[in-house]
Amino acid sequence: MLDRQIWEGAKFDNSAIKLTNIMIGYDGGELGETLKTIAWEIGCRHIAYLRFAPEKCYDPSSRTTIATYPKEWQTDYFLKGYEHFDPVVAHGRNALLPFDWETLASDDPRVLAFFADAAKHGVGRNGLSIPVRNRRGERSLVSFTSDNSRTEWAGYKRTNMPGLQNLSSLIDEAADAHAKLPLPPVMLSRREEECLIWAARGKTAQEIAELIDLGFSLVKAHLDTARHKLHCMNLEHAVAVATATGVIPVNCIH
Repeated sequence: MLDRQIWEGAKFDNSAIKLTNIMIGYDGGELGETLKTIAWEIGCRHIAYLRFAPEKCYDPSSRTTIATYPKEWQTDYFLKGYEHFDPVVAHGRNALLPFDWETLASDDPRVLAFFADAAKHGVGRNGLSIPVRNRRGERSLVSFTSDNSRTEWAGYKRTNMPGLQNLSSLIDEAADAHAKLPLPPVMLSRREEECLIWAARGKTAQEIAELIDLGFSLVKAHLDTARHKLHCMNLEHAVAVATATGVIPVNCIH
């Protein structure tokens, strides 16, 4: 069981590295193509990213969408006007927690037709959507689909939910970088910055604790908080993003 957990974690780490490379400018490729690779790596059928338009804007066409869905489905989606009553989007706009598409079951003929049409076009038998709110206060929705059985899908979600949530935040950040939008500055506390600088110098949490005369648990808490503020999956990614975006000065690392 432990070996499987390590393997699952490695898959998500590889995906996080790809997204981090886009965020810090090392990879100028198409985000859509990167998402296709990530979907395969983490065992999903498709990944879709939707940045909602501002609340005062009611034009669905002003939303930002990047998806690995078949082109035929994306064309059919707009030709049939699904953007006006897509149940996933309708629920996701105000959702705070991840939700399985199965919970959106309805007797509404339009909803039934929508999911039947999606399945016919190979979107996937199962779907999970994760709401994201970024540093600008903008709302996004990242969806993962699968053709697993319901039992396999339940196990997949149970094992991978933390990784999928972290990946969703990284996808949102990568979408900003892909669109060449400047990220708002991340505000670290003095201790968080100090610990992250020492981590960038290659020091472990235990070594940092000894260097700055602080308890190990406090150092780890500061590093974890900094990582979460940067929306990174692990400390290595946090250091890379913090350095590339100027959150920690490069001249302090050497």
